[in-house]
Amino acid sequence: MRPIKLLILLLLTALTVAACSSPPPEPIPSPQPTEAPEEGQTITIITPDAENIDTANAPKYQIQTRLTDFELLSVSEGIAWGVTKNSLRMYMTLNNGETWANISPSSNIQFSANPIYGKDIFFTDPNNGWIIRSSYGNTETIVLRTHDGGLNWKVSSLGDDNPISSIYFITPQRGWLLTSWDATSYKESKALYSTINGGASWNIVMQNEQYSPISPNPFIPIPGVTTGMIFMNRNVGIATLQTAALPKIFMTSDGGIHWRPGQSFLVNDQLAQCDRVITGKPDFFDEGNTKGWMSVGCQTDKDKGITYHGYFTANAGKNWKFAPFTLNKLSGINRNVPPIFISSYMGWALKGNLLYQTKDQGATWKQLPASSVLQSKLSEYPEVVKLQFFTENYGWLLIEKKEDKKSVLLQSVNGGFSWRVM
Repeated sequence: MRPIKLLILLLLTALTVAACSSPPPEPIPSPQPTEAPEEGQTITIITPDAENIDTANAPKYQIQTRLTDFELLSVSEGIAWGVTKNSLRMYMTLNNGETWANISPSSNIQFSANPIYGKDIFFTDPNNGWIIRSSYGNTETIVLRTHDGGLNWKVSSLGDDNPISSIYFITPQRGWLLTSWDATSYKESKALYSTINGGASWNIVMQNEQYSPISPNPFIPIPGVTTGMIFMNRNVGIATLQTAALPKIFMTSDGGIHWRPGQSFLVNDQLAQCDRVITGKPDFFDEGNTKGWMSVGCQTDKDKGITYHGYFTANAGKNWKFAPFTLNKLSGINRNVPPIFISSYMGWALKGNLLYQTKDQGATWKQLPASSVLQSKLSEYPEVVKLQFFTENYGWLLIEKKEDKKSVLLQSVNGGFSWRVM
């Protein structure tokens, strides 16, 4: 055999032996399941500046986003938001959702949870708003404020890293913020702060660690968890507390420095057999905050269903009248969504995929005709996040499918008879 052929044969033999003795190739790992993307309806975004925020010819682009809360500011104006990858994404519309402006604060400010309106977010009008970023990890609680509709956000420190219970402003300059700590199901320590410069600085006006029921100037007590806080003017305000039994009302007439117990709520026949009474936050209908209401739910341990009724006031919370509702017990995933009212008489309640309306303070409820859009969307997004009407015609409804991180925002312009995706 020639030397060259012998060399080639030896090389082939060596390669064969090497191939047989080499370990088998590592298997390619199968793709791992990834977290479901956060989705929502597609909205049209415009650049938020004074010249084109509501101009039809402004540059536009579309995004898809998941929303976790909203608030109507007028018939045509509103804000909606959600947290994606620890960044708050907030949008404002001035034209019934036809276009939206991205008014999000800097993504460098991280959020560990979705802010809730009245607790972490408050707007007096489309120009003036506040966002509380609660402390977590090594970060402190900060207050973001805008006075130009979200074009710019300024930051100030609260100096209190306890959880936020409630926030309320009566003007773009004057507001209050309530924090709590050492909380359980039915008690919490509380501290109240106020600002007279739009949130640039905050001063403590009350803390209840030294509370005594026999004090001539008592504070909001430790027993009871805050469910809401509203001020009528710079001096007069009320706070509502959830207790182990009926709700409690506390009132102030000096801007929050001192508080006294309000009217005691009676054990009505409709609440006598409840295993738990669930108090809603107070909501007022008029500009002076004199006429308002709050929901009260009767929950039973047997089936966890809730039957809702209401307390109504016509004198800024000094007195409350119990109004029994004729709604049947609510059950299922949306049982914690109470009825809503826009006046002392007109309100709505969602049961299943049907909407009911009352015009006599809940004494009777009329089932509205089934909306094909509402029924279809609720079958896809069965969890109700929030229902709000601003007038007897204009309302928004946010629904979601939480496990898939999907949401959709709906609007009605005829009192809930029909709905459209915004």
